[in-house]
Amino acid sequence: MSSSCSYGAAISTSLKLLAKVCHYYYRDQLTMAQIGTRLGFSRHKVGRLLKEAVENSVVRIEIRTPFTQETELEQRLEAALGLKTSVVAEVEEDLSDDEVKKRTCAAGAEFLDALITSDETIGIGWGSTTFELVNQLAPRQLHDVTVVQVTGGNKWLSLQFDCQEVTRRLAGKLGVDPVLLHAPGIVDKQETKELLLRESAIFDTFRHFESIDIAIVGIGSLVPIQSSTLLASGYISDEDLAALKAAGAVGDVFSYFIDAEGRLVRTDLYDRLITIGIKQLRRVPTSLGIATGVAKARAVLAAARGKFINTLIVDSALAKAVIKAAEADGTNRARARPGRDAPAHPASERGVWEAG
Repeated sequence: MSSSCSYGAAISTSLKLLAKVCHYYYRDQLTMAQIGTRLGFSRHKVGRLLKEAVENSVVRIEIRTPFTQETELEQRLEAALGLKTSVVAEVEEDLSDDEVKKRTCAAGAEFLDALITSDETIGIGWGSTTFELVNQLAPRQLHDVTVVQVTGGNKWLSLQFDCQEVTRRLAGKLGVDPVLLHAPGIVDKQETKELLLRESAIFDTFRHFESIDIAIVGIGSLVPIQSSTLLASGYISDEDLAALKAAGAVGDVFSYFIDAEGRLVRTDLYDRLITIGIKQLRRVPTSLGIATGVAKARAVLAAARGKFINTLIVDSALAKAVIKAAEADGTNRARARPGRDAPAHPASERGVWEAG
């Protein structure tokens, strides 16, 4: 970041005084309290003078980093989806899908490393992208962090992508033992689910869901193409898949299938899922979704609309596709409802959180 003094239009305070304050603060690196002591001003007055200098172009602040374009894209993405924050990894068009995933997860791991602090509970779900994110994370020894599995296991998944293995790996990276959910992610009958949730070991794991500070999840898509670890594993039957598509499902997050508005798709499958509850998810301060590939644009948009995630890690191509989809949808909503503003979060208004 660089700063330079350039005298501008007529202002209420003398240019000489503003220039002096600018030099002290930006070039000599004095604090506002130190400047106040030198000039006989209060700290509040020094702050007001610095603000006046910026507003009137007496001082111009430039941020010079190789990440300016990515930062601007992140700001647009956050505004379009109503996110707390986001991380966008710049990728070239000729990169393979695997390289895009690795580069995105490397950027995400750097962010996650800074995000995780002591005395926190971290929940994590399954998937190839969450697996790669954990792989890229630098080892630390925290000891006072809890890492808990938030979705049931999947016997059809490659071992490395299964939720238990991903949970073990994250716990190992942080120097702690994992809290595992010893149950399948999908059972055959609702009655089986209800019986399992009464088991003390499973019940104890679910109690950790109440205190999760950070939840990490991959986002899968059904449209325009299927790009989902859950679907690719074969864990979802053809019958269940057909019912999901007929009900308008566009993606999956935390094992829940959602439509384009971010609403839960409640087919028979919904009642057979063993995963973190919707109300518990809503209380998580940082719900972090990670995805790569432009095919997931609609699913990512839906996950944000339904407030399943409030923080997002994506590649630059997907970020642009999501913004484009959000803007196009906003235009369509305005056309369909002349004279009225479209709701910022239609999914929440239509009761997505009332389920589960």
